Amino acid sequence: MEHTIKAKTKKPSALARLFGGKNKPAREPPPHQILRRGEHSIQSEQIHPSVLDIVSKLRQGGFEAQVVGGAVRDMLMGRTPKDFDVVTSAKPEQVKALFQRARIIGRRFRLVLLHFKGITVEVSTFRAPPKREGEARMIMRDNRFGTPREDAFRRDFTINALAFDPETFAVTDWVGGLEDLEGRVIRTITPPEVSFAEDPVRMLRAVRFQVRLGFKLDPPLESAIRQMTGHLAPVVRHRLAEETQRFLTGGQAVEAFARFRDLGLLGPLLSLSGYKGFFPPKSAADPYPVLLPYLEDLDRWAAKGRETLSPTVALLGLLITLGKREFRNYITANPQPVEERKEVVAGFRGSIPAMMGEWGLLKGQVMPALHILGAAHALIREQNKGGRPETRVMGGVREAWLLLTVLRRVLGLSEGFVKKGIALLPDLPVLPILDHPRPKTRGGILDPLQPRQAKNKPPSDGVKKRRKRRRRRPRGRGGAGGPA
Repeated sequence: MEHTIKAKTKKPSALARLFGGKNKPAREPPPHQILRRGEHSIQSEQIHPSVLDIVSKLRQGGFEAQVVGGAVRDMLMGRTPKDFDVVTSAKPEQVKALFQRARIIGRRFRLVLLHFKGITVEVSTFRAPPKREGEARMIMRDNRFGTPREDAFRRDFTINALAFDPETFAVTDWVGGLEDLEGRVIRTITPPEVSFAEDPVRMLRAVRFQVRLGFKLDPPLESAIRQMTGHLAPVVRHRLAEETQRFLTGGQAVEAFARFRDLGLLGPLLSLSGYKGFFPPKSAADPYPVLLPYLEDLDRWAAKGRETLSPTVALLGLLITLGKREFRNYITANPQPVEERKEVVAGFRGSIPAMMGEWGLLKGQVMPALHILGAAHALIREQNKGGRPETRVMGGVREAWLLLTVLRRVLGLSEGFVKKGIALLPDLPVLPILDHPRPKTRGGILDPLQPRQAKNKPPSDGVKKRRKRRRRRPRGRGGAGGPA
């Protein structure tokens, strides 16, 4: 018997309805899915206690709150997350009013940073679809707030759009992230061309997740990256520097930069730092062989489980590797050590500080980086003179030793010299590099969960100090001192 199939009008997808029908999803997501407690592998031990307190306090204030992003992905994979993101219905100002020493950051999209001992939690507001002036344009302002469902469709990849409720232990999936997590696929929620046009840094993030998780890229996503590498040019420099630092300190730098090279991202990324001026024309087309010794030593250092390199030190090593001729020429031409800040800035007028500016290092990174450069110069000078390794308490010496350890092959330093420096590390002070600034008081790091204190609150003993009044000398008719 033949059956007649009646054609039905296809309804627009959930994503098309959210975005006004302009952008179809990368694929039609499966139906809304919720995993209850016992249907997934997340354990309470994987969640940082401070995150539970944040969600609880937001809900006590009358707001919705969930854990989202990479933390949910990692917990479902049996990993312990390094950081947590909380999303809420509270606006940034409302979040700041609830927590002590909360800090609102971001221009493109504002969020709140809460610093705890050993962890930093980002709290953001549910995002709504962006207001578009044209098709597939980069989003420069993104402070339109929406619902949990709308926020899920605003995220970069399906595996990062899962939400977790710490109270009920329910995992909510609006975009098919659970299916891609099981299939070990990195896929954008919107079409990759649209997603990368909105935020080109997502191309770098896709590579980072591929290398870190061992997943495969969705073929349309990989094809879009190869065609859109030029979109990195208008990105704010410090965002590129931040992403690059994560690749350098993750223990998989060689694999990550090899993928950059394969996808055509390495040239555009490094050209932003003017690297072509350091190499002959033949090697300028492919900087990967120049970087390889440094990347290999970075991964060896991380594999040994030694002291974690500061992101500032790791990025500084990359810039020195790119400009090693400039660095060597300066050391040869300036045999005296450089210690003062002004002298460091004046001495390194070459291309390395210029690249630091191009990469958009944060304000808290530039001056410490210059101190490290000066200390590294002094240490190499001692080696060239045949003297003993530097032991003076000089700003940046500890970080300079770490830097020279991973740059040993790049700069041609002797192995014995570097080993002596490593032996000195326990006795050298740490340079306060503001890679991850944390608000502090005399008693240590403030607890953001404590109630906010009034600015003019009297001392704890209840005794208000009297302000000393300044008395004026009486002025008489005979002058300032009065009549005789």
